[in-house]
Amino acid sequence: MIYLLLSILCSTSLVIILRLFSNWNIKTPHGIVFNYLVCCITGLLLSEQLPTASEYFSWNGWYACLLLGTLFYTVFNITGKATGILGVATTSLLFKISFIITVIVAMIFLGDVITWNKIVGILFALVAVFLITYSKDKQENTSTASENKSYILMCLFVFFGSGACDTGFNLIRLNLIPVHLEHIATVTIFFGAFLSSFLLNFRDKSLFQWKNVAGGLLLGIPNYGSLYFWIQALKVLKIKFNWDSSTLFPINNIGVVCLSALIGFLLFKETFSMRKLIGFILAVASIVIIGFLN
Repeated sequence: MIYLLLSILCSTSLVIILRLFSNWNIKTPHGIVFNYLVCCITGLLLSEQLPTASEYFSWNGWYACLLLGTLFYTVFNITGKATGILGVATTSLLFKISFIITVIVAMIFLGDVITWNKIVGILFALVAVFLITYSKDKQENTSTASENKSYILMCLFVFFGSGACDTGFNLIRLNLIPVHLEHIATVTIFFGAFLSSFLLNFRDKSLFQWKNVAGGLLLGIPNYGSLYFWIQALKVLKIKFNWDSSTLFPINNIGVVCLSALIGFLLFKETFSMRKLIGFILAVASIVIIGFLN
């Protein structure tokens, strides 16, 4: 159980650290560059056995993982900016309920069984996104129609962008990643994210300022930790309690959403309007319905 708790804590800390970047005058895109470098190095150090060069490049999935890494960077960069506009709780909520996009794609293209709980859960999640992104009154960080539109677009980008990352990873994992290359495939995704982020930012001389490097180090450790502890939780809890990913996934998501909301309230004084509160409850309900009511 400790691995699951550590995964939840690492996932939650990502959004909190991104939220604090602006307080520390760290440029989000620059901090993210070094964050992915830390993830790559950590992944290589923790690899039990690395494939040979010929084995690696004969694998036809490495280029897809590199491209997926570029998408990861793009979405993570926007998510970092979103935390300052949307808040920690709202960003985490949109990030986590985007899993319904993967569920929809799996039902349409991968032959997953369509059940009543999936349909109801998807409807709940879509209503939750609507309630969170749309409000007749202006949000606390918006004062003009243009800013209000930016708020809505930011919400939708976090939701659909995160869903695209999860769906892309799921499709690549099912079709292009053999079991013995799962770890190095993850490192390749992180390297793709680092490479694209570095190429987009290296011309900016402020990239190598110590605060950006330190911010990337601080962000990279929990970023890799969230994945590492998640994988360990899957292994250990499968052996001890016969829990599989379909059981752990909703527990992880609910834990991150609820902990982010609590920290957002206590640390950043974030509050929910009644409309957003209903959206929050529906989002959690959608995770429970899809995750547990089979």
